Amino acid sequence: MPKAPVSDIVTYYEEAGSGDPLVLVTGLGADIQSWALTAPALAKQFRVVMPDNRGAGRTSAPDRPYAIAQMAGDVVALLDRLGIEKAHILGFSMGGFVAQEIAINHPGRVEKLVLMNTAGSIDGYARAVVRSLIDIRRSNMSREQQVRHMAHLLYSAALLDDDARYERSILNSLANPYPQQDHAFIRQAQACLGFDATGRHARIKAQTMVVAGTEDVFVPVRNSQKLAKAISGATLKEMPGGHVGFIEYPNEYNALLGEFLG
Repeated sequence: MPKAPVSDIVTYYEEAGSGDPLVLVTGLGADIQSWALTAPALAKQFRVVMPDNRGAGRTSAPDRPYAIAQMAGDVVALLDRLGIEKAHILGFSMGGFVAQEIAINHPGRVEKLVLMNTAGSIDGYARAVVRSLIDIRRSNMSREQQVRHMAHLLYSAALLDDDARYERSILNSLANPYPQQDHAFIRQAQACLGFDATGRHARIKAQTMVVAGTEDVFVPVRNSQKLAKAISGATLKEMPGGHVGFIEYPNEYNALLGEFLG
């Protein structure tokens, strides 16, 4: 299994395909299994690199404060280890925070930038949501209860209304053999609460596409609209689905991503 010593941790990552490098950075509480419906399609065009973030999957999960800029440094250090000078960067949700920090602080390392279901800073609504998730992780809820509690934040009404699809989604999450530890989720969530790129987006030089899910209640469309306006030349695409629309509508998202990146 590919692991790389990076800074103070060991990062687990996987690769697929060949071509120009494309790094997929996933969101809060998630690991690279999030890309199960995305990576195979993109690997037809690109060398897809998928790291587990600090605190998730099979990457180290130290119980000490995390920062989004630190997590961006983890990704850049992995690129160094892999001998990749420049790559497309796709960041989803918290991964979008990480991707912004990479593009702001290491502009020469980014070819094209995709910011999916994310924001340029944490607003009051997001703070309330994230703090409630931290409280849940500090409670005595079972893992299944935690997963079910998150569902309404992740999926569209159409999926939630379809009992069979909803239950499959829950079972898929529970089947993950590498569930995130509570302390690591809390550390990631606290890092999100400290993120703010306001006033720094002018430093992003990469061609950028911001993608929003029209039914996203975790990171509402208004956040993506504001982010697209803050980045010079960025395009905004509103797509069907909730926060994980790329899982609900993989064909539509994969076509969009392939067209933009290719």
